[in-house]
Amino acid sequence: MDIEEVEITGQKKISTGIIGLDYQLGGGFPAGSIIVIQGSAISGIEKIAEQFWKADEETTGGDDSWYLISDSSPSVGMTPVTPDEMGDALSEMPGKRYVVDSLSSVIHNGGVDAAISLIRNYGGMITQDGGTILFLLYDNVHSAEDEISVIRYADVYIHLIEERHGNEIERKMEIAKIKNANVPNRLFPYNITNEGIDLSTTARVV
Repeated sequence: MDIEEVEITGQKKISTGIIGLDYQLGGGFPAGSIIVIQGSAISGIEKIAEQFWKADEETTGGDDSWYLISDSSPSVGMTPVTPDEMGDALSEMPGKRYVVDSLSSVIHNGGVDAAISLIRNYGGMITQDGGTILFLLYDNVHSAEDEISVIRYADVYIHLIEERHGNEIERKMEIAKIKNANVPNRLFPYNITNEGIDLSTTARVV
């Protein structure tokens, strides 16, 4: 299988928390990025977010990682907030890794302008300080126009795709946007396991 080359020049990378995805991206996400991951509620999107959140747990103890959640009951270590509190919470949490679960709740509560303001003002503040922030966006709950408006402000955009073939579900990851890089021209199959997302390492994106 041919190896695709995606050059991300002059940027430090941080682990995604998923070995296969780190491999495909040649080390992980560009540090200091705004990342938007879109998928359905059963696509494994929350597992991806949790793996990113916990990626540095062994080395830092998780002290510089935050998971803000407004869509469901928080797991241990997560910070429950209302959509209105997201911005203030982000500004009061010094760190290097952030997850916002989710942009969908912010859009539902205050419209797409509130989501864009959160990305630009608070996401921009975090990335200027060298942090990386991951936003979740759920499928089939927003207009195409609202989705496009959000994606425009992302440095990295990943879409999780599910296809049904008879009684089988095939899950694929589309890495559709990477700042300062060409995007891969193939989809990456993945599985959802008890341990998290399992992504193939058979073909690498550098």
